[in-house]
Amino acid sequence: MPHSCPPFVRLGLLLACASLGGCITVQALPNPVREVFTFGFSTATEMQAMAEKERQASEWRLAPYPQLCIEWNERVTVPDFLRVVEDGLRRRGVASQVYAPGTLPAGCVVLSYTASRAWEQDFAYMSHATLALRKDGNVLAKVEYEPRRLGFDKWASTEAKLIFLIDQLLFSGGGPRDAR
Repeated sequence: MPHSCPPFVRLGLLLACASLGGCITVQALPNPVREVFTFGFSTATEMQAMAEKERQASEWRLAPYPQLCIEWNERVTVPDFLRVVEDGLRRRGVASQVYAPGTLPAGCVVLSYTASRAWEQDFAYMSHATLALRKDGNVLAKVEYEPRRLGFDKWASTEAKLIFLIDQLLFSGGGPRDAR
């Protein structure tokens, strides 16, 4: 556990360091309270995602689209983003195939996506994501991930952030199977 120095000791150290030649780098010590909250909320988010994954595995719910064409977005740099999306679709019985923009088959329901990363203390995390379903240029459904109000879920995995969105995307707008 870090010990705190009295202010006069810190001032003395600062003056002593300032009298030395050359450069020094002072890194801010981590805030233990913030880290405990961040860890707690990230862990809670991960546990919610695990529970949702289990629920999805035990509850067979037929997705409205048997197959989706995923439009590749080369600007997305979140390493596991596409794998997480395809795994989520597969759990719901939706086959998918990734296509380069402009090469999508006619009449296919298209899943397009965006995602961005942010960096903090040399660690990257997914900071925003959008998933949309389109057919013939018309938006069928759209969902968006934004960090929670205080941002404590930012360190959660990509899967923990997207698992609920995939269900919202598939089941929010209805679809061909629902029309029966």
